[in-house]
Amino acid sequence: MKLRLLSVAVLAAGMTTLAPVAANAAPQDFDLTNSTGYEINNVYISPHDSNDWGSDVMGQDTLEDGAAVHIHFPGGRGETCDWDLKVTYTSDGSSAEWTQGFDLCTISSIDIKWDGHNTSATYQ
Repeated sequence: MKLRLLSVAVLAAGMTTLAPVAANAAPQDFDLTNSTGYEINNVYISPHDSNDWGSDVMGQDTLEDGAAVHIHFPGGRGETCDWDLKVTYTSDGSSAEWTQGFDLCTISSIDIKWDGHNTSATYQ
């Protein structure tokens, strides 16, 4: 009986600890999937009205073909919903850019693809 009460207490404490994390999730957070056939070395996300890509959100990590990563915006990263995306590939350093302004307040996932000629993105 004591073990069961202890388990419930630990579970309740864990849920209390996790609740603020979910409450602080930015509306711009999204999942990025790499379906290009190539490893991605860098991912840059910039407000649509900015001329600066800023820092690589992947840090020192890379995104393998077929893999996905959750992109988290600490503190909402500003008031805008419209963001541009740029990726660079590990193999040759080439890049692809989407500068139309993804509405990340309504989009929860972006899947980038290479068809042998062009890089494209589908999103939902």
